[in-house]
Amino acid sequence: IMGKLAVYRLGYFFSIVFTFLFLGLAIWSHFSGHFHPESSLFSAYLSLGKPLVIVLNAFMFVYWICRRKCWAIVSILGVAACYNYITAIWQPFNLHKSAEGKELKVMTYNTHSFGREVTGYSAKEFAGMVQDEKIDILCFQEYGGSGDFTNENLYETYSAFLPHTYLPQSHSMAIYSRYPILQSDVVEFENTNNCAIWADIDVEGTTLRVISVHMQTTSFDRMRSKAAQARAAANEEGERQIYLNFTDNLESNMIERANQALMVEEIMKSTNHPTILCGDFNDTPGTYTYETLKGDMKDGFQTGGKGFAWTYRGLYNLLRIDYIFHSKELKGLEYESMDYEMSDHNPVMMTLCIEE
Repeated sequence: IMGKLAVYRLGYFFSIVFTFLFLGLAIWSHFSGHFHPESSLFSAYLSLGKPLVIVLNAFMFVYWICRRKCWAIVSILGVAACYNYITAIWQPFNLHKSAEGKELKVMTYNTHSFGREVTGYSAKEFAGMVQDEKIDILCFQEYGGSGDFTNENLYETYSAFLPHTYLPQSHSMAIYSRYPILQSDVVEFENTNNCAIWADIDVEGTTLRVISVHMQTTSFDRMRSKAAQARAAANEEGERQIYLNFTDNLESNMIERANQALMVEEIMKSTNHPTILCGDFNDTPGTYTYETLKGDMKDGFQTGGKGFAWTYRGLYNLLRIDYIFHSKELKGLEYESMDYEMSDHNPVMMTLCIEE
């Protein structure tokens, strides 16, 4: 009996230890997005692991509730510490908001070259949807023609109803607008084909700065494809090396995205105009990239979305890596990640209000 009592007390003690450990991880994860990955790789990984931190704290909460112990309060505090992350991926409802000004519909989409379909059917089909939705500003990443459907054909298709454009020659990015573009430029990222572009757009007398970004990739799809090939060839050592190389690339890419985010932050700070920032961040909410780009802006999903937010069509539709942020001067009305199969990403659409 004494032995069982000792085991019980030891188990109880470790349950309390783990409860506080998980709370500590939750608190650290809350601040982890403010540490550059180069200065703290642990914080970078922890910001990616927030779902696990939430699950651990939720598990301990249920455990203590079932045992009717007050330690459940500690676990619920751990879940609460992840509140900002939770609301960036899931919202039970979106309160109806009335618009008292000019409404503006913005869309961002990593097209993956329109599914690499060569006849132009995919690009034209998507253009029809954009017209039906009455989009005012359209930002593309991985933009470009394929096969017989060239960049010129793309321009003719989309400029027919969004006549004002910024299409930098050397980058697969584009901004199409219903309203005049006053000025525009590219933010070059070093040692990569990725970049950011921006345009100041005159929306009936109000100038908005629209920034579209395509941040450094994670190379996840490439790694998964190579690993599958090695597995099919029964090359266990080759598969192991692929996973090791991916870890190294993951860390270097996190650092690359962090530095790119700092460059985009300077562009946001250089204007007094209300700003819309959108694109493929290749990073989840709460990471350094996300927090740096968000700054004092609003996450459109938090101001106008509902349900579970996901934008990447791989990894069981669990990841949100495409965003629309907006300045506080703009009011978020509706936000949607559209389940559309042409690319490995979903288009993201938002209705904003330029308040009078």
